[in-house]
Amino acid sequence: MRPLALIAAILVAGLVPAQAFDAQAFDAPVEDVLAGLKRGKVLPIAATATLMRASERWCYLEKDGACAWSDIYLEVTDKGATYEIGNAWNADYDIVFTDKGEFRDGRFICEIDHDWLASVRAFARSDNAPIGGRDLFALKQDIHDMADPVGHDCFDYQLRGVDRQAGTIELLQRQYPFGGPDSDPAKDTLVTLHFDPADAAALTWYW
Repeated sequence: MRPLALIAAILVAGLVPAQAFDAQAFDAPVEDVLAGLKRGKVLPIAATATLMRASERWCYLEKDGACAWSDIYLEVTDKGATYEIGNAWNADYDIVFTDKGEFRDGRFICEIDHDWLASVRAFARSDNAPIGGRDLFALKQDIHDMADPVGHDCFDYQLRGVDRQAGTIELLQRQYPFGGPDSDPAKDTLVTLHFDPADAAALTWYW
């Protein structure tokens, strides 16, 4: 893990016009999204989809260059997204798997009936060596016993901050259990969107 450079966080107090910054770290579609957003306001799902397409990795609860879990958006359409989730499963293994979500009501991405368990891959945390054969089979059995392979929660996002020098955007993810009308504040989660490929590739997962 490489040390992080000192980052001066830019918290956006009102509108976030592109011309208010000396450097333009993002491509034109992202700049257009930022120009129409206010800090603390919910993103329209079209804006969220633009950020999904343009970003390299979404890092949840980032600290010291590592994530509690992360998303890489593989395909984003007008209807939803396919994404790879990665996290440390335990002290010995990191896992990655592919899941899908559906866009709803111009605001949410919602989990659907997609069994992601079959797509699980695993790596030793000690040396990043891939795990296969009986070890992977046993790990999948453990995951099956401990995790619900199909969820039905929905999520929306609020803008929290922009750092063009670092090439990151910070959002607050809010979770709506089983697609209900109210979010669960206890599950609000900060997520840092990384747009620089090298910085995104250097991120790890902590246990």
